[in-house]
Amino acid sequence: MKKGWNMFKKWSGCCFIYGTVFILFLGGIVYARAETPTERIRLKADKVMKILNDPAFLDKKEESKESIIEIIDQMIDWPEVSRRTLGFHWRKRTAQEKEDFINLFKVLLKKTYADKLELYSGEEIIYGAEKVDGKYAVVKTKIVNKNKGSEAIVIFRLRNKKETWLTYDVSVEGISMVNNYRVQFNDIIANSSYCELVKMIKNKSR
Repeated sequence: MKKGWNMFKKWSGCCFIYGTVFILFLGGIVYARAETPTERIRLKADKVMKILNDPAFLDKKEESKESIIEIIDQMIDWPEVSRRTLGFHWRKRTAQEKEDFINLFKVLLKKTYADKLELYSGEEIIYGAEKVDGKYAVVKTKIVNKNKGSEAIVIFRLRNKKETWLTYDVSVEGISMVNNYRVQFNDIIANSSYCELVKMIKNKSR
């Protein structure tokens, strides 16, 4: 359990780039017409960046944060993210446990990345290749910060659900967010129990 807890703390301390990704890309509105995956990401990013670049952002920080998080909530395929994060442990959960975990994990992610909003410092987005395979899609992008001279390759994985492209995983420089959480959660369950994992997530979400 100690090992899993240490990994959990280490991951929580390395969330800045993922926070930037969530801030820039996973905000937006639901559009009436059908969109390509790249269009979906681009339109959402423009919406969120407008909020972040508002000179009054710091004066209405909490209001802006709540608005962005509410938008993010609508853009992610939460059941799919939760299922992939728990891996084979998902099959062992009851229907009620699955529903509870989805809600719990949602709170954890939203809190984790909401805390990163103030770290946004003018990053720009460069859109790359898009690949669609049935109801699944991969969109490659790059986040560039000219002031810091840094850049990161970001790959989005989306699933078409009821004619809407929803994100179920994000990889930064080859590191998958879902895989990271899955490794940590599996380690905690293996060394302790699923109940202990739930307890830890609740504590981190407060």
